[in-house]
Amino acid sequence: MRAIISRQAGDFIRQHCKDANVVCLTGAGISYESGIPLFRGKSGLWEKYDPDVYATMDGLISVFRQRHGDLAKFVFDFYSLLYKARPNPAHTSLAALESAGIVRSVITQNIDNLHQEAGSRAVIELHGNALRIRCLGCRKTFKFEKERSKEMAELLKKNMGSRMKLLKVLSRYFPRCKDCGSRFRIDIVLFGEALSENELSAAYEQLAQCDVLLIVGSSLLVYPAAGLPLYAKDKGAKLIEVNTGISALSDICDYSIMGKAGIVLPEIAGILCR
Repeated sequence: MRAIISRQAGDFIRQHCKDANVVCLTGAGISYESGIPLFRGKSGLWEKYDPDVYATMDGLISVFRQRHGDLAKFVFDFYSLLYKARPNPAHTSLAALESAGIVRSVITQNIDNLHQEAGSRAVIELHGNALRIRCLGCRKTFKFEKERSKEMAELLKKNMGSRMKLLKVLSRYFPRCKDCGSRFRIDIVLFGEALSENELSAAYEQLAQCDVLLIVGSSLLVYPAAGLPLYAKDKGAKLIEVNTGISALSDICDYSIMGKAGIVLPEIAGILCR
């Protein structure tokens, strides 16, 4: 297979990333190759479901009260994407670069847990994780494994004709906290909600110290995540972009590589791990 990375790009990567502090920022594009459509793209969830309703807490509550069957369909479709997805070569390459001591951390806008499944350990999740639940009161978290989420989604679909049965299913998988009595919910950031201060602070801390920010699969349109490359640039970091098309910040990147992350990232790992 013909290499995507040119000799010039390879030299730039070798010069600036070898023995450097590299941080990676990933967006939806890296998981697209794992079978998760872009939410706003063709065949994405927001083509079928209105994000102003299904991506907000008030909207979800309203749907459950007025059209409970539609909520069951949405949850089934949402989790069907996640439990079928598996890490692709881009995810595993980043994990390999972390193991080699080159990539210090991955800051991700994704909620699919694929970085962790691939083996990455230093993952900062700006928008949360759909395979984790969080107490609304004390904020304690627990894993919500793929098999368990699949089981829940299938039960919701099976009982979509009854609001009471759906409520029992939801209560079973999102119980009350034994410590504070509050209800658990999916640990993701919905529209209109603030990002976790801890995760955002951790991201800025990593960027303040990095020599290179590797941007993978992000259009860099959604803030505050889109502001992170600007912060890293201001702190003196080189920006290397891997995208299938021009992003909102391509003009400030020191190097842009156009291609699929699942092809480009293994090439980068090959250059740096020799």
